[in-house]
Formats: sequence, structure tokens, C-alpha cells
Amino acid sequence: METAATLLLLTCYGLSCYLAWAQRTPIYLFALLAGHLSALASPLWRVLYGVHYNNLPVGQTFLAQIAPLPVLLGAGWYYTLPVGLVFFLYTVRWWFPGPVTGLLTYLIFLLYHLLIETLGLRTQTWAYSGTSLPFDFSPLLLGSIMAGMVSYGLLYVTLAVHRFAWASMLLSLVPAALVISLLVYGLLGAPLWLALLLNQQAWISGAGLLSTLILLAWSGQIITGGITRIGHP
Repeated sequence: METAATLLLLTCYGLSCYLAWAQRTPIYLFALLAGHLSALASPLWRVLYGVHYNNLPVGQTFLAQIAPLPVLLGAGWYYTLPVGLVFFLYTVRWWFPGPVTGLLTYLIFLLYHLLIETLGLRTQTWAYSGTSLPFDFSPLLLGSIMAGMVSYGLLYVTLAVHRFAWASMLLSLVPAALVISLLVYGLLGAPLWLALLLNQQAWISGAGLLSTLILLAWSGQIITGGITRIGHP
């Protein structure tokens, strides 16, 4: 799994460099950097959602002391790979922003993250320890819904800044994945993880899960509206 993730990252960087030359924009490279930066929040998800990584070596650099080195490498494409593909289709006019295409795009992002989550769990790269959700709701599905929303939000930011000057694009896009992941997992997921951390009664945990799902759906509508207003290139 680690070898495949590293090879995929190298492939993404190779394609990003080619597209940076062909389209005269570094936005694909900036998106990969944004993905790496999002890994800095991974220790927080271990506390809030019980996510832990198995047998992943930790490097000696400052960043790797915060998150395992393979997580930092894999994060480069985890959120950003589907975003880069959709943005490329947008630039060649094979994808257009709109309510229907926005919903379909999120569903594709959701399926992509379901696949990655399933592979990660089956290879025991990560696991959800001690996480029992109300209504027997699958932690894998919840994680995929949230990850898909992060990618969806990152797509909106990418579309919104692609005409910016390079310096403004860098400052806007690189921190975006980290900020959006904190909003999705931290803020929108707060009703759920607060109930889980405080070991509340079953009905309170159930209300927390429903509240989180409603907030995620609401945020998806907001992002879809923003993408729709962007218009065509």
C-alpha cells in the first residue's frame, strides 16, 4: 500500500509538471502541496474519531513528528487527485459547473473515497479503533462522506482561484485543504464527536450523528451553489 501510494504521488507530480508546462499554470502543483499540508490535522482525527495508522514509520523532520511520513506523502493525492481530474476536464470543456453536475461530481468523489477507505482498511494501513456509531452507521461510510466533502470544497476553491495571479493562487489554494478539513471534520462533525467523546446516551449520540449528516448536506448545497456561480472558463 505504501509503495503504491508513493508511486501514485510521483505520477501525480509528473502529470502536474506536464500540465503546468502545457497550460501555463502551476495550479495542479499547488493543489498537491495543499494535500500534503492537510496531513497536519491527522493527529486530531485520531483523538476525535479514533483513526489510527498501523506500522507507519515516523520521520525525523518537524512535520513528520506531527504526522507519519507516509501519511504526509499520501495526503498529496488523497483529496486532490479527483479534484485535479475534474479541473482538467473543466479546462478542456468536458465538464461544466452546475447543480446536476455538482451533485454527480460529489457522488464520484464519494465513490473514490469509499474505494480508498476500503483499501486502507483491508490492507490495515489505518483503522477506526473503538468507534461505534449510532444506528450501526458505518465509520467507513461516514469517513468517505466527510473526505468527499473536503475534496468537493477544494474543487470549489480551485475553480475560484484558477485565474488569480500565481502568488495569490498559492496563498489561497495551498492552505485550503487543511482549512476545509478542519471545518468538515472539526466543525461540521462536532455534534457527533462531542457526543462520542463525552460518552453520552444513545439518543444523544444518534442526534449528534443526524446533526452532522444534516450539516454536511447543507454544506454540500452551499458548495454546489458556489460552483454553479463560477460559470464557464
